[in-house]
Amino acid sequence: MGLRISPGSTVNGIEEGDTEALYPALVKELADTGLAYLHIVRARPDQPLFRELRASWPATLIANPSLPGDGVPADGGMRQAGALLAEGADLIALGRTFLANPDLVTRLRTGAPLNPIRDAYLMYVGGETGYTDYPTLTAA
Repeated sequence: MGLRISPGSTVNGIEEGDTEALYPALVKELADTGLAYLHIVRARPDQPLFRELRASWPATLIANPSLPGDGVPADGGMRQAGALLAEGADLIALGRTFLANPDLVTRLRTGAPLNPIRDAYLMYVGGETGYTDYPTLTAA
């Protein structure tokens, strides 16, 4: 079992207060609980908070790069992923990028262009208007 946290998230009008004090205290308390992983959403390797959380977390750390809200970078987030790995992340989560590109691994390996991220409200609905309505690569 693991835990997913979103430091500084303002989704649905959330206002956490002192994010810089809240999350380090939380992670330090959870460090010895036996959780298999900690997943940090919208992680920013250039921020001291990420480095502090990594230093406090003894198990697997999954980081989700903070990508632009208006789309996926041409490299699929690989630059940000590399920076997170360099700062101590063990695994990288590319959720929206994978939803927009179910064949993401193939696209990254072959240098194929990436599909844009669709309207967030359509990402999970399926069907023609959902995440399944994307062209896929065919083997050459």
